[in-house]
Amino acid sequence: MNGNEITREIKAKLTQIEQQKNIRILYACESGSRAWGFASPDSDYDVRFVFVRPLEDYLRVKELPDFIDAELNEIYDINGWDLKKFFQQLYKSNPVIFEWANSPIVYKITQEWERIKSVMNDYFLQIKMLHHYRGMGRRNCKDLGRALYGSTGVVVLKKYLYVLRPVLACQWLMQKHTVPPTEFSKLVEEVLPVELKVAVDELLAVKMKSGEKEKGERIPQIDSFIETKLNESAAFSVSKEEQEDYEKLDNLFSEIVQAGVAGGA
Repeated sequence: MNGNEITREIKAKLTQIEQQKNIRILYACESGSRAWGFASPDSDYDVRFVFVRPLEDYLRVKELPDFIDAELNEIYDINGWDLKKFFQQLYKSNPVIFEWANSPIVYKITQEWERIKSVMNDYFLQIKMLHHYRGMGRRNCKDLGRALYGSTGVVVLKKYLYVLRPVLACQWLMQKHTVPPTEFSKLVEEVLPVELKVAVDELLAVKMKSGEKEKGERIPQIDSFIETKLNESAAFSVSKEEQEDYEKLDNLFSEIVQAGVAGGA
């Protein structure tokens, strides 16, 4: 199937999930490598959505699951979070949901979502995001290191990109003090040194034309950049940030759930 056919199928699947699970999907997007902009030809579709249940479901003694794992196979990975869970993670400034909110590939959007997105930056905490991306960079770097220094002397090329993305997100946070963009290309354009752009462009070209397991020789210039910037992010300090309270999220959650009742959901 081509891209338009895949999009239509994903939207149809989302409608089916709403009907089968008795929920309303407020927002649905692509996450992962397709949203970041370096999917391989054989990459699956990582669809994420935020949903709300009917009011009576939130009044049960036994709570219903706050997560729907709708489909997982070689083509689709589709799952979603209940709005309450989403707000709980927003309060913690979870970077993953900011990546969803800023995804360049959107399958469904509603007026309720526009209201949600308008308050998200109020819950942005620089230090929490910095810790998240630094930790991700270090974890991914361990995989890269084993591949680089193993007996074969080659690396799975996509691993470089999976290390570079969080490393560049750290650079964005330290330089711009705002939520990093979801798209890898924007990180490259704004915070990657000019002398590395040719090497990274070549990595992207290979990744997007080849399979997920494509291998190539290590790139010492990028290795050095990764090590230096991870050390810099570890030494970076952020002044104490004021945590927004729950009131805004409580009010918005209540309004959205009760609006579903008024609308006949």
